[in-house]
This record gives sequence, C-alpha cells and structure tokens, in this order.
Amino acid sequence: MPSEGEATDASAQEKEGRLELQAALVPRLNLADFQNAVPALRELAVSNSTDAALHDLDLTVSSAPAFLKPRTWHLDAVGVGQTVHLKDLDLQLDGALLSRLTESEKSTVGFRLTRRKQPEVELRTLEVVVELLPRNHWAGIGQMPEMAAAFVQPNDPAVEHILKAAASVLHRAGKSGAIDGYKHGAKRAWELASAVWGAVVAMRLVYSLPPASFEHTGQKVRGPSQVAESGLATCMDLALLFAACLEQAHLNPLIVFLKGHAFVGLWLRPEEFSTSVVDDVTALRKRVKLKELILFESTLVTHRPAASFSQACENAIKQIAEEHQDAFELAVDVRRARMTRIKPLASAEVPVAKPAAEVPEDTAPAFEEAPELPEDDSLVVPSAQLDPKDRLARWQRK
Repeated sequence: MPSEGEATDASAQEKEGRLELQAALVPRLNLADFQNAVPALRELAVSNSTDAALHDLDLTVSSAPAFLKPRTWHLDAVGVGQTVHLKDLDLQLDGALLSRLTESEKSTVGFRLTRRKQPEVELRTLEVVVELLPRNHWAGIGQMPEMAAAFVQPNDPAVEHILKAAASVLHRAGKSGAIDGYKHGAKRAWELASAVWGAVVAMRLVYSLPPASFEHTGQKVRGPSQVAESGLATCMDLALLFAACLEQAHLNPLIVFLKGHAFVGLWLRPEEFSTSVVDDVTALRKRVKLKELILFESTLVTHRPAASFSQACENAIKQIAEEHQDAFELAVDVRRARMTRIKPLASAEVPVAKPAAEVPEDTAPAFEEAPELPEDDSLVVPSAQLDPKDRLARWQRK
C-alpha cells in the first residue's frame, strides 16, 4: 500500500514484472471537486508482458470507505506486449459523504483484475490511497490551483450584509450607494472596492496565522459567515472574503498567491486574463501599471488603526516588485475560472450571518476619492472623434 506522501501515479507489478496495472488518481478529493466534476481517475491501463495473450478480463474498482460507486470494465483481450489504456474513466462519487466530512479521512481505492469465467482468481490487484477532505478544506495550488475560485462564495449571507455596510460608506461620502459594478467606469469600480474595504474594517477582524506552506498543502478555510461569526481570519480567509464581496458587487476579482501568503485584487474594467491561472508576475505588473488592475494587501484590514485602501494597494504592489520576484507563485482569475464552469462551493447549513457593523466615523479610514484612471472605452467617444494624442494613449493601453 502506498505511503501517505506517495505520488499520484501508482502501479503494481509481479516480481517477474510481466503483468501490470497502472492507475493515476487525484491524491486529495473534496466536495468542491465533486460539484465541479473534477475527474477522480485520470489514467487506467493494463500492461501484459507475459508470453500469452489474456482474454475475457474484468477490471473492478471499489473503495473503503466507499466514496465511489464500484465499477467494472470489460476487456476482450490484452495481447502479448500490449498495453491497453481504458478511455471511459468516469467514476460516480458519493457527494453526500463528501459533504458530511468534518475532518480528513483516508480511503483506499482497490483495483482487481480477474478472468470473467474465474472471478475468484485475482490476476493482479492494486491499491491507491486517496485523502478525502472536509467540505471547507482547500487542497492548495499544488492540485488544480484554479479550484481556489470554488471557495469564493458570493452568495454567502454575510456578503450581503458587508455590501449593505459598503453602501452606507458610499452614502456618507456623498456617493451613490448603488452596487453597480462596472456600469460607471473604472473610478466607480475603485470606489466600490474602497467602500467594501471600509465595511470589512468595521468588522474589527483579528488576523490568524495560516499553517506553514498552506499555499501548496492547503488548509481549512473560513467562509464569509464563519469569518463574521468568529472574527478570526487568515490571509487566505480574507482574500476569499474580499473576492466574494467584489464578485457579488459585479466586479472581477483575482487571488494572488506568494510563498506563505495570499492577497486579493480586481479588474477596474470588465476584463479577465486569457487563462484561469496566471504564473507570470509580469502580466500582473503590466496591468497594474496601465491602471487596469489593482491589488491590495487584505490583511491590513486587521491593523489598528486601520490602514487606508490606497495604503493597502501600495503594499500589494511592493510585494510583486522585481526584488520580490522569487516570492510569487501564481494568481487565480475568478472571472475566468467561472467561465470555465468552476462554480462556488454550495453553502452548508449555517446560521444567519450577523449584519456587518456600521463603520464608526472616528475609527474608519477616511473614504478616498479614486485616483486618475483610464476611462473605459465603452463609456467614451469613438476613436475617430478623439484627439490624436488620446487615440495613441488608447492604443498603448490596449
């Protein structure tokens, strides 16, 4: 049986090395994987190096505890020196079991190769260990990093309360309290993000250190309601909280992962990267320099006195600068992930979230006017009517 830290590819061979089963399964599995139809079995093959062809074979898979429905593949023949790769690898998972888990649990997946007429005689067996994770356990960027978007939960009850508090922040600053996304351009998007910052400041959250190397090994994450209830949050919890609020405000967020750290950002116009996972930090730097994208250090929301939104933005920019090149891991574009059908994790039965507190005037960071930002092309006059200098500036941004 493979050890706990063994790689995903596993094989069992006879001592003579003449008959082999090969199977590649995901090493860790949770409810988010099930809801987004992530394949548990990625490769399955039978190799025959004996001096005789094998006919009328059955290959059966089962698990204990039973998180998948047993299945049997029928093979007519595996010739001498032939390797047969099975194509239909769909396994039916037990979503109810994955939903009930509150702690990690090991499950052994067993493969059994027999002759159809002699099912009691095992020609070859293989066992692979899969770790079943609780519903709130994110598996880390080492396994499908884009699945981080599944833990961005814009429909959590706490998000509505935070956005209502953000509308109050806008009203007090003499702005419209409408949560209207990109409808009125980049400056409005910046103001909405700043108002969400003020609303989260009012929650007076306390920072909690994440587990070591959480970005690769994963961790249990707190949803927005749990953060609101407990008042505690790691950097990953805060990144997910802000991303959920921004997405529900009809903005396009992204999550940036560094070594041992995570923070958040958003597009200032209705755009997204061409892929869900961005592993080139220069792509972020260019968009930030063009003022099409902002990043902000979400953990500064827990500081006392609270940092301003612009200070959080400046801090995040420093963390992706060239002198910190080696710290960057990747970024996950939530909007692009949604376009690839990665859905938010379904909410568990949770108590109704407490309304977010109003931001006290004496402790809240002052609402900041948005800096000068490029206008959204869809909100301005056509290029033919622009001054040549303005047309050049638009072309450079594109």
